[in-house]
Amino acid sequence: MAEQTAGLMKIGFVLDVARKDVRFLNDLDRSPFQTLMESGIDLSPGEIQAVIDVVKDTSLSHYAPALKKNRVLWQDILKEAAIDLDNLRKKPTKGK
Repeated sequence: MAEQTAGLMKIGFVLDVARKDVRFLNDLDRSPFQTLMESGIDLSPGEIQAVIDVVKDTSLSHYAPALKKNRVLWQDILKEAAIDLDNLRKKPTKGK
């Protein structure tokens, strides 16, 4: 139980990084495995699969039954990122 709790905390940490870093978010969304391997974040193979489960909406890891909150969080992060990008596009430039 403690091992799964620690794993869920690490998965949450990855999502927090994605929320704060748009480049990481885009990379994670596009290619989660490669992004996680290159990130330097210390994740077990099961934790990597769990993050991929969240990002790709699959249920292959043993964490799958416990990922509901993470899946909702991921969708919220994607919505926030889309809103932020839309707001940046709508901002008038100087001189206009």
